[in-house]
Amino acid sequence: MGENWIRECREYLKKLEELASAKDRDRLDLVRSMRTSLSALNHSLWGWIQYVNNPDIMGKFTKEELEEMDRTLNEFTKNFIEYDIKITQLGAKKGLEEIKRRQRERPSRIIV
Repeated sequence: MGENWIRECREYLKKLEELASAKDRDRLDLVRSMRTSLSALNHSLWGWIQYVNNPDIMGKFTKEELEEMDRTLNEFTKNFIEYDIKITQLGAKKGLEEIKRRQRERPSRIIV
């Protein structure tokens, strides 16, 4: 990891900026942007896990640097998980509403 990793991260940032600044985005464009965001996040998380699991790397940081990383990651994670819960609840509600709508529209079957 190192220069290549940083280059890959910068490429993700560039792609995200391009997707966000596109004019007249349709629903597919928005989904494509979300997929790219999640891929970038996955890429970054994989790198963080590699970093944190390597005592040779983590041992180079001061306690203050580790505290700052911990604070930042905790805050980011809490915000992301809270958003995840919100969207999951919305999706579950929409899914339940769809099931109920289909049941109402389906003709009753009489079984003899």
